[in-house]
Amino acid sequence: MPRQLFSTLGYTLGAKETSELEGVATTATNSTNLASGPCTGIYVTVGGNVAGTLASGGTFLLTGLIAGQIVKINASIIAADLTTATGIYALYPAGNL
Repeated sequence: MPRQLFSTLGYTLGAKETSELEGVATTATNSTNLASGPCTGIYVTVGGNVAGTLASGGTFLLTGLIAGQIVKINASIIAADLTTATGIYALYPAGNL
């Protein structure tokens, strides 16, 4: 899938700070890990809820996301069940894909 560049100001990744993230369009699925590995954030183009599995193995449900919102989260799966947002991008530090 094509990658898209997202610019953020003050996005902190551990001890490093980055101003650019690359996004990979993601299809919600209940059992398949993200193709590029666990992400450092997600971006939604159409608001709603996003559910999934964290890289640590726990689950999450983000509710009421708005279009254009970036959320810092270390997710390995974006689940189809309970996810109502669309146009979801898994975000990674630029140059790491």
